[in-house]
Amino acid sequence: MIESFLLVGAGGALGSMLRFAIGNFVSFPYGTMAVNILGAFFAGAVIAFFINKVDAKFYFLIMPGFLGGFTTFSAFSVDVLKLWSQENISILFFYLVGTLFFSLFCVWLTYKVTLWYLN
Repeated sequence: MIESFLLVGAGGALGSMLRFAIGNFVSFPYGTMAVNILGAFFAGAVIAFFINKVDAKFYFLIMPGFLGGFTTFSAFSVDVLKLWSQENISILFFYLVGTLFFSLFCVWLTYKVTLWYLN
């Protein structure tokens, strides 16, 4: 159990640092949007790859660790609040719909492609 916590923590630290770097590189609010879409893209592949795998150590490092630290729905929610407060409705709508649609699409797509590739 301790080993799992350490793996999640190590992956989370790396994911958080990368999220922070992307957030500073890409202008508001698109950094968080890009991170959430990329995170969903990779989550689909990770979930598909680890189906029926006995050794989950790498899974803990990647899925709840790295991708958990990398993606940030809480940051997404704060960005939505900021856009709402700024009354920037057109960007708010694009941000909400774009993040949700592309994240769901990416997780489904990479899940299917990874399953196909592994078979």
